[in-house]
This record gives sequence, structure tokens and C-alpha cells, in this order.
Amino acid sequence: MKPERLTARTLMGIETRASNDSPQTIGETWQRFMAERLADDIPSRADDCLIAAYYDYEGDHTKPYTFFVGCEVVDVACAPDGFVLKEIPANDYVPFPARGDMPQALIETWQRIWASDLQRNYNIDFELHNPAMPDEVMVYVGVQ
Repeated sequence: MKPERLTARTLMGIETRASNDSPQTIGETWQRFMAERLADDIPSRADDCLIAAYYDYEGDHTKPYTFFVGCEVVDVACAPDGFVLKEIPANDYVPFPARGDMPQALIETWQRIWASDLQRNYNIDFELHNPAMPDEVMVYVGVQ
């Protein structure tokens, strides 16, 4: 896969510490975001897409990191109570499409990424979930 240069994005959502040893944390965070309809409480959303992001890695993908679920926003200076703002910096990202039954297709895509020889920067990686395409998620992996 060839890297793409992406511009910076500002996100608003919720976050938690997670690790690949306890994937239920990711599922629980998604479940809370969806059950509480938190996207409806995010002001100035750029679009209807949801973004999951992985950052603050303590090392490589085998170490703990921060997991985030939210939306891209525009012209927002501060987050309402219970939400955080996070910037995805402009950088080179390698796109990996996950297609098929979710979440299994997404899990298999991440397993391919972990097994690859990609020179990751472990700054921030993210998934773009477009509700208009429920069987496809784009995973963007930050590279050096």
C-alpha cells in the first residue's frame, strides 16, 4: 500500500485507555457511544462519519494506548463536559480498506497491519466509519 498525505483533522468524542490484550474495552466504548447517542451531542460535526482513533501508544501495538470514538468537527474551541478534543495531525497515512461483515473484517484488517513490515510511527492511527457504507471501514495507519 502507498502512503497518502492527509491534512489535519480535529475530532471530538470520548476516550479510554485500552490494549489489544483486552479488546472488550474497545467494544464497551463503542457500545456506550452508540447507546447514549453521543454523536448527537457533538456540536459542529463536519459530516455523519464516525472516527475511531488510537494514540498515546506506550510502545508498539502490543502495548497500551488510548482509544477514542467520535466525529470530525469544525470551528470548535472547547469540548462540552464529558468530551475531549483530539487532533489528527497532517501526516503520511497508509490506507487499509476493511470490507465485509463488521467487526470481523476490521479485526482481520488490523491483524494484517500488525503482521506487516510497515514502518509505523505509532503517533496516531484511525478508522473512518461512514454510515452510508456499513460494510466498509477505512483504516489509516500513520507511517514514518
